[in-house]
Amino acid sequence: RKFAQQGHPVILTAREKSGLDSVAAEINANGGTAHVIPADLSGSKKAKKFIQNVLRRHPDIGAAVLNAGVAVEGALTDRDPESFLEEFEVNYFAPIAIAHELALHWMRNKSPGSIIAVSSVTSTVPFPVHANYGASKAALNQMLRNMRFEIASANKIHVGIVMPGYTETAMTANLESVLPGSAPEFIAETVWDSFDQEILESIAGLDNKLVAGMFRFFPALSDKL
Repeated sequence: RKFAQQGHPVILTAREKSGLDSVAAEINANGGTAHVIPADLSGSKKAKKFIQNVLRRHPDIGAAVLNAGVAVEGALTDRDPESFLEEFEVNYFAPIAIAHELALHWMRNKSPGSIIAVSSVTSTVPFPVHANYGASKAALNQMLRNMRFEIASANKIHVGIVMPGYTETAMTANLESVLPGSAPEFIAETVWDSFDQEILESIAGLDNKLVAGMFRFFPALSDKL
């Protein structure tokens, strides 16, 4: 909605088409332009097929917000490591596949572009029973940093990483957090700022910035909280 409010045509994607249709109808009714392309982004093959379809239909696409995510709750010792792949498929392999295809497309056409990934503050701060979620987001961050270093600056491609904390969405409805939750609208504003100002990395919310800074400079505190 934020991008549409600023005059950008948008492409909406998720597994469930019904939710997308209602958002698209709202955007179009308010004078914006929204297209709906439902997709299952669980894994690099599905994600690559999706973005190639998008590029065929909309070759002039100039930005992408990578915000698909899944979190599986469970202590490390209670989970089979083989189950960790589920989160990595959605949180790491899919967004990297999309970012890779977009970067190649923009490089071939000598076009500028912007990729904004919605990561998580758990990529830098330990979070009980969600260690693998944080690990998948940390992997995403590091790969995008390398993409930025290797190709982005030389090709006028902006790669931004937004790290929210606890956000009030359906995915976190049953999640307990010691920090106050952020409204999705606030995260959307942070994502927009990343795009509009070409911010490379940002942690959303002062409380999350303080927690991330504390664990960065005083990591031993993580064992006591």
